[in-house]
Amino acid sequence: MFGLATPTTQRPSSGGRKGRPVTQFYSASPSHGPSLKPPQGPAPGPAGGDPYYPPLTAPTTPVGVSAAPFHSGGRDRVLFYDKDKPFYEFTNFSPHDVVHDQKRYPTSEHLFQSFKFLDAHPEIAEVIRNCGERPSAAFDLAHQYQSWVRSDWRQVNVEKMEATIRLKFEQHAGLKAMLLGTGDAELIEDSPKDYFWGIGADGSGRNELGKALERLRDEMRHENDPGRLPNVSHNTNRFSLQDLTSLISGGNPAQRTSIYGAPPVAAPRAPASRDKSLCDFCHQKPKYQTHRYCGRTCATEAAKKCEHCHTKPKYGNHPYCSKTCAALAKKAASP
Repeated sequence: MFGLATPTTQRPSSGGRKGRPVTQFYSASPSHGPSLKPPQGPAPGPAGGDPYYPPLTAPTTPVGVSAAPFHSGGRDRVLFYDKDKPFYEFTNFSPHDVVHDQKRYPTSEHLFQSFKFLDAHPEIAEVIRNCGERPSAAFDLAHQYQSWVRSDWRQVNVEKMEATIRLKFEQHAGLKAMLLGTGDAELIEDSPKDYFWGIGADGSGRNELGKALERLRDEMRHENDPGRLPNVSHNTNRFSLQDLTSLISGGNPAQRTSIYGAPPVAAPRAPASRDKSLCDFCHQKPKYQTHRYCGRTCATEAAKKCEHCHTKPKYGNHPYCSKTCAALAKKAASP
């Protein structure tokens, strides 16, 4: 679409396993594609990192204290990661296309990476969607455009992953049957490089992809039960312990601030006092004429959200996302 050539970057393999991208950006700059000015801010640090958007996950080698392994005793374990091993279909690199907003994405990785840009820079999202069938190409392109990733990506990345895999497993009946067939087993992305979505080389990673798949499995198992709402079990802290070193103001290590345990915002939310002329969903663009939203996209997305918290998707045909929100809404409505 933009004549953007996918770069080839050599990445080290771990322990002889097939190489897969580390879920961190690298600082290569695109030579073609959309012409965008980088956001204003301090210059990159001497190490070549980008101060506007820190890495999504921990380093490939654990630094400092690692989070405890997320394994549940007494449960069967299903490990997935390598292409030539069972359950590779659970990874975002599996060859299963996904349709979102009437557009086809070659793999769920293409859609997940596109989510970083869809709202503010849809032209970049289109480059990623049309970059070819290889998921690694989508990964590489997204990380080239790191300076234009939505500013709240750290807060919404798990939510976007949940939306991505939900579409994937809903649109492929065989994958849904495979997921449900795992019973109550613990699902683990056995990535030796990723300490956020996987468990990392030493098993201390957060395994957020595995946990998201377990939540999806529970939803699908009870999707035909009109009387059941899912329990809220999300870990609202999206940061790994190693991420704290990247929370630096102006690139000065002396200004590091620990926010471990602080709950992030999962979706656009209106401030206490806001401009009523702005869209009721994104709170960024003006409303369209007398409508509540700035456009059809925000109106459609708003209709999918819980009618109480307005941040998480509705559960099935219910107006709320969980029992918690249903109870809070009922309490608020009572005199």
